[in-house]
Amino acid sequence: MIRFILIVLCVVAVSSSSFSQTTKQDTLRHTQGTDVIVTGFPAEPGKTPVPVTVVAREELQIGAPFKELPSLLKDLPSMVTYSESGLDIGYVYSNIRGFEQRRISVLINGVPQNDPEDHSVYWVDVPDLAGYGSKVSVQRGAGSAFYGSPAIGGSINVETFPPATKGFSFGAMGGAFGTSKFSASGNSGLIDGKYLISAHLSQAHTDGYRNKAFIDTKSYFLSIAKVDDASTLQFNFYGGSITDGLGYYGISPEFGGLAKLTDRDQRKYNVSENYLYERRPEEQEQFVQPHYEVLSSIKLDDRLTLNNTVFYIQGDGNFDFDGTSPYLYYASKGISNSVIYRLTTEYGLRYNFKPINDSALGNELTRAYVGNKQLGWLPRLEYRHPDGEFILGGEVRIHRSTHWGKLLSASKLPADLPGDYHYYDYKGGKDIISGYLSEIYSVTPDANISVSVQLLNEQYKLYDEKPYYIDSLAASIQHRQTGFYSNSFSVPLFFVNPRLGLNINLSNDLSTFASVSYTSREPRLKDYYNPEYISQPNFYRNADSSYNFNSPIIQPEHLIDIELGLKALNVNITGDWHYSASATAYYMPFTDELLQTGKKDQWGGSIVANAEKALHYGLELEFGLEYAKIFALKTSATISHNEVQKFSQYFETTSVDGKVPIGFPSATGNVSIVIEPLSHLQCMITGRYVGKMYGDLENTDLYRNDAYQVLDLGLSYRINSVFGMYYLLIRGQLNNALNAIYTSYVIKSAGFFVAATRSGYVSFELGI
Repeated sequence: MIRFILIVLCVVAVSSSSFSQTTKQDTLRHTQGTDVIVTGFPAEPGKTPVPVTVVAREELQIGAPFKELPSLLKDLPSMVTYSESGLDIGYVYSNIRGFEQRRISVLINGVPQNDPEDHSVYWVDVPDLAGYGSKVSVQRGAGSAFYGSPAIGGSINVETFPPATKGFSFGAMGGAFGTSKFSASGNSGLIDGKYLISAHLSQAHTDGYRNKAFIDTKSYFLSIAKVDDASTLQFNFYGGSITDGLGYYGISPEFGGLAKLTDRDQRKYNVSENYLYERRPEEQEQFVQPHYEVLSSIKLDDRLTLNNTVFYIQGDGNFDFDGTSPYLYYASKGISNSVIYRLTTEYGLRYNFKPINDSALGNELTRAYVGNKQLGWLPRLEYRHPDGEFILGGEVRIHRSTHWGKLLSASKLPADLPGDYHYYDYKGGKDIISGYLSEIYSVTPDANISVSVQLLNEQYKLYDEKPYYIDSLAASIQHRQTGFYSNSFSVPLFFVNPRLGLNINLSNDLSTFASVSYTSREPRLKDYYNPEYISQPNFYRNADSSYNFNSPIIQPEHLIDIELGLKALNVNITGDWHYSASATAYYMPFTDELLQTGKKDQWGGSIVANAEKALHYGLELEFGLEYAKIFALKTSATISHNEVQKFSQYFETTSVDGKVPIGFPSATGNVSIVIEPLSHLQCMITGRYVGKMYGDLENTDLYRNDAYQVLDLGLSYRINSVFGMYYLLIRGQLNNALNAIYTSYVIKSAGFFVAATRSGYVSFELGI
């Protein structure tokens, strides 16, 4: 595997170098941010028919010392975030238009970040990404990414091209809840007119707002780039390590939980799997995930450019968690913990240990391990013709994973139990091959039509599952014979995702667009079968009661997304006054939408099922006002309707037709004001509103997350030429300035996630 990676990287590097010999002109135009290598999904207002917001490096750096990257985006239109720790650090999750993070396509330098098997994005595994990010593009709507996980709610692409300005800086931050951070950055500037080197290191810690929800992270980033008129070659190596206290369960409204939510001390409880007691100190996670990227751009001639990205991502880690709760969950089904941990007679005979058969083993502590390896190649050919631009691209990704669970300790353990005994063990995989083409054709100088289509071929794999025993009770329920079983299957998938758009520039600063797209997205691997959980494969049966692995019950979701937009950009009112405004309407009917049901798996994750029909539509409004560099106002609001229209597969007997899906607020709003009364002094005021949402499909008051409003304050001051240094930048941040008591998210399977009360932070950055 490693040898193959090195060969591919060398081929890309040599090809780029060979073209770079044609021209050696020294120019800075190649180093203006991320336009050097176009990655991800380039979108331009007035050209591409999509609603997009671009966050520049300067804006990222304002909040980078205090927050993980998704928390820096929560003031964008239709964006809602929540965290497990209660702070803006660690496990932070983003929703766009109410669609959870699994249904958002996330990329770094155009490299897909959604886990191929479970579709989620774990920002904490790339700590301090905002510290070295150069630009973030956020597109809203389905089908907005040509590759990677199919975008439903939208797409986020983070770019990390080295700055052209030479400089070195050191930073330190401290604040509430034992939070601290130290960082160092360096940029070489242009070396010999064509080389750029950038590096960033950081270390952060927080005790977390919730009890035992601490987080320790170490982050690293190294980028080396070579640029000239004919080509660009960039190598990136980044990632980090994390150690944290588990916090993936919130506070359940059952067991007296509602009273805890408004109590300033009890709302910090970090409950374990059974919601009855707090997590033990031993319940922790360790994970590392390095990224290796080579990005190449070769100018073949004045019109033709070849881009290549080759990447390798490897993630390894485990988390130790309370193992006493499975019995509570399965007791009513007559299943003991000895059965769950596979310690009964049948396993003892098979694996040569003395079996036990107890309902509870006492004080169980278990470990779950996951190892991921992913190799990918993203080629793209761009042709700029007199009437527009044509793009032909593709994606090849190979993903393999290893999963196992181990009982670390318990009051009762079988004699002679092997130290490496796994109570579940299996391998997963996913092969992805896709191709896409896109054409932007100028019908007139002020109007263009865009057409794109993606052909996506995928195949899930689950294999090498450790055999499990079906006893007489389970056999009667599953209509099978007693004995050992091991499942192995593959699920092939093929999608065609087209998109059609029209953009018209009504004037130099006013444009309108319309688009329609069709997008399909597959279920997670665990939605087909979860070997970590006592469950049955989600496939139809043959006549002999065996599973037909060619006929899954759960199906991909499909939607049509219709978007209409109007945008005024940087319109001069008078003198130094300018404004920008936009309105986007969207209409998204689904078939077989993959909805969270509120049922949970072993890790608190929501079990999903297909709703035959669902509908989402809404209106997004933005307005901005600026006066020179002294005053800036930005506002946005989203009003939406989200409805389950037919869901006959819902697990409960209660009908949920006409109800609101889990996690969809009907209204959100943001306002931010930046004032610079004196040179180098900035004052920031940010307010957010998130409407009520429900954590269950029945929309009961018990799982209703009430609307909340939050006000944050910020202050920064830069002193130039201090003590012989280049600059000293001092920042202050006061989150939840009005000390509101609120919860930011709820789901029946995991409970309410509380947000921190008022908290303050101060950072210092010294440039040399």
